Amino acid sequence: MIGSVIISFFSVVANQAPTPAQEDSQALVSGAPLDNPNVAVHVVERKPFADRGRHELVLYPAAIQVNGKFTQHFGSAASYVYHLHENFALQLMGQYNWHSAESSFNQELVDKVREEAQAATSLLLVWALQAGVEVTPIYGKFAFLEGSLAHFSLVISAGVGVGSTRHQLHHEDVSGPSTFGDTGLRFVGSVGVGFRVQFGDRFALRLEVRDLAYTARVDKVNGCNSADLTAMNSQIEQGHPVTSAQVSSGCSVSSFSGTNNGYNLSDDVPLALNLVSTPSSDVLNNLGFYAGVSVLF
Repeated sequence: MIGSVIISFFSVVANQAPTPAQEDSQALVSGAPLDNPNVAVHVVERKPFADRGRHELVLYPAAIQVNGKFTQHFGSAASYVYHLHENFALQLMGQYNWHSAESSFNQELVDKVREEAQAATSLLLVWALQAGVEVTPIYGKFAFLEGSLAHFSLVISAGVGVGSTRHQLHHEDVSGPSTFGDTGLRFVGSVGVGFRVQFGDRFALRLEVRDLAYTARVDKVNGCNSADLTAMNSQIEQGHPVTSAQVSSGCSVSSFSGTNNGYNLSDDVPLALNLVSTPSSDVLNNLGFYAGVSVLF
């Protein structure tokens, strides 16, 4: 008996016609019942401004190496980006490392065990110039402060170019300051990933990680090859000035002549000779964190 009553009750409810209020709550607007308080509709808006055809100037005041085991690099960089399409751009980037030296770990090796890293792992990058592309496959937005929106995008970049390198010859000690030898230009390639957060249609903040790779074989120091350095070292051993050696036209003998804060630069000759006499080949990866700001126009 009770079961029959319950079944009859639900039958009445099921067959009851909807009231006008219920019809309004189920009204569909673009496929969604907006008048129903139990329904939440999220709308993804288009970007209020387009990147296509725009120019972007980026300044990175801080470019810091984060994988410095044998080397330390601190520098700044700048880039020009032309947005060919909404998600694809061409990029030209220059970087200068105002501090490039061997790490304290390598200095500790020299002081304690009289060993140091090979040039293949301790070659220093002074500056680099690259051309490449930038892709932004993902973008979105978030709210900040009161009612303000910021637009962000995932940035993936790649480039190729050339860079200037040097190697530390003498480590600072009681005899004098640190000295460096120019080891010439190298091919440089890079890949990077990061975020660009855009405030309004003109200004943006960039946080990126870039990996700069360059070859590390050293066969010349200050333009002097093994034969040049051997000739200079022979003159030093005979008590003659280093400038009396017969060297090739590209060798900068003056780089090994004179003094620097009391340090005799000719003492760098045997250090440079040892460097080019036992060359080592490798590809160095300089992984850096880049923080910058940009303006679009």
